[in-house]
Amino acid sequence: MAALDDAAVRELFSFRFLEATEIYDQLTDAAAWRVLSDAGALPGPAGADPDGLPSELDFPERTRPALRFCYEKLADSRYFTKEDGLFRETDDRPGSVEALAEELSVKIPEAAVGAEIVVALVAGAPSFFRGERTGEEILFAPNRLPLWFRYFSNDNILYRINNTLGAEALSRALPHRATDILEIGGGCGSAAEAALKLIGNGIARYRFTELVPTFARRGERAARAAAFSDTVVESAKLDMNRPWEAQGVEPASFDAVYSVNCFHVAPDLGAVLREAREALKPGGALVVSECIRPTEDWRPIYVEFIFDFLDSFTNVKTYSLPCPSSSARRNSSAACLDSLTCCSLRFLVRVPGIVQTGSSPSRP
Repeated sequence: MAALDDAAVRELFSFRFLEATEIYDQLTDAAAWRVLSDAGALPGPAGADPDGLPSELDFPERTRPALRFCYEKLADSRYFTKEDGLFRETDDRPGSVEALAEELSVKIPEAAVGAEIVVALVAGAPSFFRGERTGEEILFAPNRLPLWFRYFSNDNILYRINNTLGAEALSRALPHRATDILEIGGGCGSAAEAALKLIGNGIARYRFTELVPTFARRGERAARAAAFSDTVVESAKLDMNRPWEAQGVEPASFDAVYSVNCFHVAPDLGAVLREAREALKPGGALVVSECIRPTEDWRPIYVEFIFDFLDSFTNVKTYSLPCPSSSARRNSSAACLDSLTCCSLRFLVRVPGIVQTGSSPSRP
């Protein structure tokens, strides 16, 4: 954190948040080990290549990203070694899923919901690897919705940073006048809540959009409750993967298009970015707050554990432009934005050796 030269941004990353992420990271290691063990997918003495495990163990093809993540994460934490493409166990073992989940819940109660989701995934993972259920069926069953309402909340310290950092970037990208903002994939409204409270009467019109009706109702209520009295709050259903103009978004009608943790589920990121560009007025800004790896090198991070079990996260169109690996969302987001939108880029955070985050492409 000392490398962040912007004091306002640095203050968003509290010691309590950092402590929560450290415990959650250990919990992810424990969970990765457990799901591999339960599935009979730990490497033997001869070593294993996770990409070959689906065919060797008769797992569905959709399990490949989760297997790759678990192997890479455990190697990064030195519970596995990796040599010539093969992974082997070391003598070290991660802690217990149950003990670490309890530790997180006791020490940082406002992060407990993250532990609950990991525990739920661990319990359901055997059926995922047997091909009986998808990750979506395990994690987003109707009885799990209250869990996600709590997760996508500003009360969740592990998630709140996405909204506070995004709101800070949005506030800096806006012109010095009352503005019109279009939010894409607003979910339960926590991003709108943070942005509307921070920017206040600098927003003339805020259009909240969401595709899932259950989330949309909660999100609209949160946005209206957070808005200043002179801000017009609109709410609409919008599928970002379909043409936006046909869904009521007029071209060149918004000063900013804003989205928090939504664009990563776009099957075709390039198409979504082009739609966003068309919605912007001249000089408008696209502000996207997404959790990305903190270094230029490929390295697994704990937040990806859950989502690598989801088809909506892994089954996407890939780009070979300046994005060198498997997915546009996994690599240089700035390079992809630059190539796909032909916009100028500005950054909220610049640290040598660290991916620059909080980018806000602006339309000429």
